[in-house]
Parts: sequence; C-alpha cells; structure tokens
Amino acid sequence: MRRKQTARCLILQTCSPAAPWSTRRCEPPRSLSLASAACATQRTRNRTARMATTVKTTGTRRIRAEANSPVSPQQRLRVWTRRLTIVNTVMVLAVLFLLCVVSEEWWISAALGYLPRAPYLIPSLFLIPLCLVCQRSFTWANVLCTIVVLGPVMGLCAPLERDPPPDNDSRVLTVVSCNAQNGASDLHRALREIEALHPDVVALQETKWGIDMLDEFFVDWESIHVGEYWVGSRFPLRLVGELNPEAFERSSGLMVEVEAPQGTFLLANVHLNTARHGLSELQWHSPLTGAGVDDFEWHQWRRQLEAEETVALLASRATRPQLLLGDFNAPTTSSLFAGVWNGYRSAFDTTAVGYGYTAPCNTSRFWPSNTPWLRIDHILCDSTWNVHACGIGESDGSDHRLIWAQVSLKAEPADRTAQ
Repeated sequence: MRRKQTARCLILQTCSPAAPWSTRRCEPPRSLSLASAACATQRTRNRTARMATTVKTTGTRRIRAEANSPVSPQQRLRVWTRRLTIVNTVMVLAVLFLLCVVSEEWWISAALGYLPRAPYLIPSLFLIPLCLVCQRSFTWANVLCTIVVLGPVMGLCAPLERDPPPDNDSRVLTVVSCNAQNGASDLHRALREIEALHPDVVALQETKWGIDMLDEFFVDWESIHVGEYWVGSRFPLRLVGELNPEAFERSSGLMVEVEAPQGTFLLANVHLNTARHGLSELQWHSPLTGAGVDDFEWHQWRRQLEAEETVALLASRATRPQLLLGDFNAPTTSSLFAGVWNGYRSAFDTTAVGYGYTAPCNTSRFWPSNTPWLRIDHILCDSTWNVHACGIGESDGSDHRLIWAQVSLKAEPADRTAQ
C-alpha cells in the first residue's frame, strides 16, 4: 500500500508544471500533443461514420424485410378503415356546405337539395361498427358524421322557443293544407285524414277534378273554387282575388277573407312552380358537358321571380292578418325560400320537432312508397299569429302529405286589458 502511494506522488510531482524539464517525463512535446489530438478526432469521426453506416444498413434491411413480408388482413382492414373514414368525413362536410351554405345559388347544390338525403347515412353506419372492431380511434369521426347528416343535412327541426299557449281554447283555429293531385291517387283516403283533424279551414291545391267528393265531406261548409284552388271553411268566406305573377304566366295562389269568431283574416292558398321541370333538363353527364345547365338555371331564376312577385302581391293586400297555406315547392332551408319568405314564420319550424317531410309520396321503384324526403308544403303566418301546434299527415292519399296547424290571433291591447 505504501509503495502505491509513493509511486502516485512521484507521478504527480514529475508531471507538475513546477517541476524541472528533466523530471517531467510524462508531458510530451506540444507538437506531439496536437498530432495525438488530431488522430483521436479522426478516430472518433471514423467510428461515428461506421456506426451511421451500420444503422443505415440495418434500417434499409428492416424496411426491405417489412416490404417483402406479407401484410396481415387485420392490418389491411385497419388501413382501409382509416382511408374510408377520411373520405366519408370530407364528403359529409362538403354536402353540408353545399346544402346549407351554397344552397340554390349554384346549380349542383340546388339539384342536390331536391334529392333524398338519408343515403348519406349509409357510409357512417357501415364504418362505425368497423371502427369499433379494428380502429377505435376513428369511431368518433363517423359518429360525428352521423349526427351532422341526421341534423342539418336532413333538415331536422328542433325549436328552442315556442309561442305562449292560448288564453282560451275557443280562440284556436285548426287549419289544414294539402296538394290533392287532382284526385289521381286516393282522394277519399286523404279527405278522411283531413276530416279526422276536425279542421276549421281547409286549403287544397290541384283540385280541378273531384269537386263532388269535396262537397260530400264538407257538408254545410262555405267554399270557394277557382282554377286548381279550393278553400273551405266553417265560417263565412269572401273571394279577394287570384295571385297572378308574370314569371310563368300562371296563377300562383288564391286569396280569400275568412270571417272567423276569433277575428277576420286573409288566407292565401299558394302553389308555386316546382323545380322538377328544371331538373328534368339535367343529364348524368351535365357536370362534365354542361348539358341542360342553362335551362335549369333559367327555370330557377323564374321560380325566384315568381316567389318575389307573389310576396309583393300579398304585401299589397295585407290589410288584415295573413295566413299562407300551400305547396311552395321549396324547403325552408333553401336559399330561395329563406330569401323571399323571410317576412313570415313557418308553423312547423316554430313548434314541431322532426323532419316533417311531405313529398313525394308516390315514387318510382327506386325509393320506398309513402316515404317522402322533402318538406315543401308549409303553413306560414305573419307577426299577428301565435302557433301552438303543427304536424304532418301519414297517408299517401296524394303525392303530398297534408300539413296542419293550430293557430290563434294575438290578443289586441284592448283585449289584454279586458282579460
């Protein structure tokens, strides 16, 4: 032990800078020290290069091995599930943008607005269980797509605020509207459904035939029949006149005055032109060739002009509270409807929960019968009305389901004081 300590002390002394050169045997010359450092650095670089080469070679071999190794069916299923989920999400967001933002401002989104929307659910309903099995982290995206389709894409209605209930049930009126399709389907079935609602006022469109049957159902009622429009009421009626816009050179409605015990009001039986005539001009290759696009856009422009002229005619006769019932041939979510009829409230949007689809009921073999996908029949009211309930019929006595509403005139200030 003493020998080791003595040797260590001797080494420290000989290597100390204070010792003479003769005794500093362990310190080499400066040039030799720099050369040694350079060699050490080079050795370190060579070692690092060899390690990098080894890692690169190993990684390349691993990639080649993975590429050459067979992919399991589970891995392929996970990859395709992720890809399909991304495609489905992009598609749903694109449809939402086209239907709810662009709407009828562009011919493609306008055409999509009149097609069934429930099929957009199919990819999400297929991918949700698939994700739960093999790719759970992507399940939320398909669930979100399902909610978007069931909500705004399909036109779900869920009002947050409603009108106050009536002070007196005797003030409530039940009004019904239906496109009778000129009795081509089963007018008797449709009239039985109307009769079960015990309405006070009924407005029918497309009633050029079948008037005798109407008289049998509405005995002791007052009625007015002009052209395709029929209005019946338990209360006295007075013809105000037809609504004749110039867009299509056809009548777009009939206005009558109803002398109800709750108060006298104006009722307009409305039937606007359908988008179907313009859609029939489009072909499957229209997005590529533009075939029929000009005709469709021209028809859409005339439809908007007809609606604007009809609103102007109604405004010119707005001497009393107004109710508008009929086939508007446009959903309330479309830009055409929202931009023209924004001065009125939709009874269904105000009180009902659901979709309220009214047409078409009698479809081709490509769609289930009595399964409409559009809500184009409406009951609209001005600011003088409260809406208490609204609903849609269930039968397919026509190619449109009926729509009904329970409404009441808002009490005048004098009436409120008396109450």
